[in-house]
Amino acid sequence: MNRLLLITCLFLLVGCAKQPVIANLNPRLVDQPVGIYTSGLSAMISGQDARKSTEVIIFINDVPASRMANVSAPVDLISARLAKGLRDQGLAIDPSSPVRLKFIINELLVRVTHQNLLYTAEAKTHIYLTVENRGAVFTRVFKREANNDSATRPDLPDLEGMLNTQLVDIMQQIIEDEEIRQLISRK
Repeated sequence: MNRLLLITCLFLLVGCAKQPVIANLNPRLVDQPVGIYTSGLSAMISGQDARKSTEVIIFINDVPASRMANVSAPVDLISARLAKGLRDQGLAIDPSSPVRLKFIINELLVRVTHQNLLYTAEAKTHIYLTVENRGAVFTRVFKREANNDSATRPDLPDLEGMLNTQLVDIMQQIIEDEEIRQLISRK
């Protein structure tokens, strides 16, 4: 009898376990080639989060909707990863540099909906980049979208992975873009 009571209590506790309330995005860039930038070149990187809310994952059909912000501010995360990638390529990161890379996060979100026995995860990332060097300005918009349908509620690591993949793709494109490299190297 005690064993049955213990098992029943265990199931009740597991069933009442709270869903995670915070996400942990962790995009990782691949190793960068060295020597892309010559010695003495530097840039300043800054970012702005223009999203309406801080959530990166929302389960729309939960009552109330489950909303998860990221452990660290996405703008800080992107700045740090871009800085590391560019440093690995030989560029010095200096806040007083005349070369400025500025990005704005307009969207970074996975929305999970549940309809007709199907969960749909829609991930969208929208980042606006401006590169300035002594009066010359270059802008580019990066948009990524992905959808994933499943019969079961998606796991948090899978949803984080959707955004991580989009962020890595955008950041890799930024640090490999030949026009951006030329503008950074312009004296």
